[in-house]
Amino acid sequence: MRNPGFIFPVLLSLAATGVAAGEKLYVPELSRQVQPGPDRYVTEEDGVTVLNFTAAAIGENTVAIPVDPALLAGRMVTLSGEVAQTDVSAGPHPWNGVRLALKLVDETGRLNMPQAGSVSGSAEWTVRRVSVKVPDKLKSAAIVLGLDWVAGTARFRNIAITEEALPDYAACTVTGSADRTDVRYRPGEEMRFSFLLQENGRPAAGKLRITRYGDDGKTETFDMETKPGVPAVCRTSLARPGFVMVKAVLLDREGKVVNRSWANRFCPVEFGLGACVGPETLKQGVPEPADFDAFWRKAKAELAAVPMQVLEKKLVKETDISRVYDVKIAAPGKRPVSGYLTIPKDAKPGSLPLYLHFHGYGVQSAEVVESKDAIHFFINAHGIENGREPEYYRDLAKGELNGYGFKNDENRQPDTCYFKNMILRNLRGLEFARSLPEWNGKETYLQGGSHGAFQTMAAAALSDGITGCEIGIPWLCDLGGVEVGRLRGWRPDYAPGLGYYDTVNFASRVSCPVTITHAGLSDWICPPSGVWVLFNNLKGKASMTMYQGLDHAFYPGYNHDTASRYTYTK
Repeated sequence: MRNPGFIFPVLLSLAATGVAAGEKLYVPELSRQVQPGPDRYVTEEDGVTVLNFTAAAIGENTVAIPVDPALLAGRMVTLSGEVAQTDVSAGPHPWNGVRLALKLVDETGRLNMPQAGSVSGSAEWTVRRVSVKVPDKLKSAAIVLGLDWVAGTARFRNIAITEEALPDYAACTVTGSADRTDVRYRPGEEMRFSFLLQENGRPAAGKLRITRYGDDGKTETFDMETKPGVPAVCRTSLARPGFVMVKAVLLDREGKVVNRSWANRFCPVEFGLGACVGPETLKQGVPEPADFDAFWRKAKAELAAVPMQVLEKKLVKETDISRVYDVKIAAPGKRPVSGYLTIPKDAKPGSLPLYLHFHGYGVQSAEVVESKDAIHFFINAHGIENGREPEYYRDLAKGELNGYGFKNDENRQPDTCYFKNMILRNLRGLEFARSLPEWNGKETYLQGGSHGAFQTMAAAALSDGITGCEIGIPWLCDLGGVEVGRLRGWRPDYAPGLGYYDTVNFASRVSCPVTITHAGLSDWICPPSGVWVLFNNLKGKASMTMYQGLDHAFYPGYNHDTASRYTYTK
């Protein structure tokens, strides 16, 4: 009744027909290698040798057939066979039952006994198999067959060990494409999405689970076996304006999602695609608050009531091209504006354009951005200290700033939203930067991605004289879209107070040129429908490049340089 333990990588399966493919390494001679007894015997049926086991009571009734370890060492192998059973009882432990297993002992004496899946009750002839990566140095090996601490009858035939060519999942990627680059379709028109599995950059075979999601509220999932170089194709359509997003994820032989290391994270082997109907007609799901402008006039008055006082302008370092300052400026709320300011060395008064930068969601230091011909001010989203040890930011992220912006009670009213003071700090930071003598008094550019794009649009909407904005994968767009069935993304629950912070409402007040450098057609953080509403709401000149296969974080196998893309302008 010993637990065999699973030490080496193992794959288990039961199948209806067919024995494992691959080169046969070993086929036991059951009639010669198994000693018969009262509870086990060999028969011949239609020219096939069958090994039979019977047990009237629970106990161990198994045989071990030796295998030369040199045949298996260092290989990926599959033990397979056909099994029939009658009235097999349930075992006392999950590993007990009808046993079809390999007994492997490595050079250190460590035992591993990977076994095929077992069921109780009765079953007709069924192929069962188990695959395992065998250690390079193997002391002994054996095939174990029989009834392990269960009663009933079990029969075995066509037992074999084969070398298995399973995919190296750590080297697998899924890629894909749509049937057009400009992925706008007519209502009801067929959309075709194709997915390919690759291993080390070469076509591979495997199973993909494909799921179709849409702004129409429909979700459909199906599994598909793929052959090398032959795509798995999903055909769908959309009857009304909105987006469809389709994702394909690699499954192992047990139907479980395959994960792998990629870009310093552990993630599924998957790929996503998207397409749309009439995106230029999309409007926000919930109208903006009627007193949107009045609220922000009042908030800016609160900002003006706090005198602009530089609390700190500390020289942090000098580089080859600039001086870097850690800056703190008085602002409403419990924290000041904080950020890193860089000014080129020997800059003359009134000579330089100004760039403000905003970072993505999270608790972190501002970054140092510098160039020879511009002032750069990178504003911290929270007004916290910059350049501190990692523990400082981790403690804030786990404590006071944990889940900031997502608290439903705060988001019911605009005055209690976390984002209010964040935006006021950004406006104060802009005011400070424009007071620098080196600024040329004309050019002000704002830049940010995701959560930083939200801040960029807010600052541009609530300020005059912005020269241009550059944003990517903008966050917090069309928060009311969920109210009309659009894909949600990762964002706070909809609440009335958030309408004053919706990026699409800020966008409708931005008149300077805006470049959306990149947005994903399969972005599950910032769904493309909300990004298109932002684009539609912009009042001035704008361009937006949508990338096929782009999630908020890159999928394994995604290549930004070669990805299919299309640029829209207005």
